[in-house]
Amino acid sequence: MDTKMARLLGEAVVSSPIFKIMVVDRDMKVVWCNQAHAEMFGEGAELIGKRCCQTLGEEERHKGCPACVAVDTGKQVRGLYDFGETNSLIVTMPLGEGLAAKIMADVPKAADGKLKVLG
Repeated sequence: MDTKMARLLGEAVVSSPIFKIMVVDRDMKVVWCNQAHAEMFGEGAELIGKRCCQTLGEEERHKGCPACVAVDTGKQVRGLYDFGETNSLIVTMPLGEGLAAKIMADVPKAADGKLKVLG
């Protein structure tokens, strides 16, 4: 892939309010998150250093946690999760060096074909 295109695409995805992204280490501690992910919790930088499960008020890893699967297996994982008012598509991918990225995008409950323009 063209280096310039990869950089432009990467910057656009990371800065997008649509994609909530965090990076965790082998211990499932958050080492980085983008603004969209931080805004879900209203804590921003306070997420850094917490275990992923702790950001959700838990002390133990969730059974089937997609970020854990990516770290443990070194493979990409995707799933569609029901969070009440919205569904979320979650994709996790190993980044190497014991790190994994979790990328989440909210998906409306009803597939009505309507567009929502952001920004």
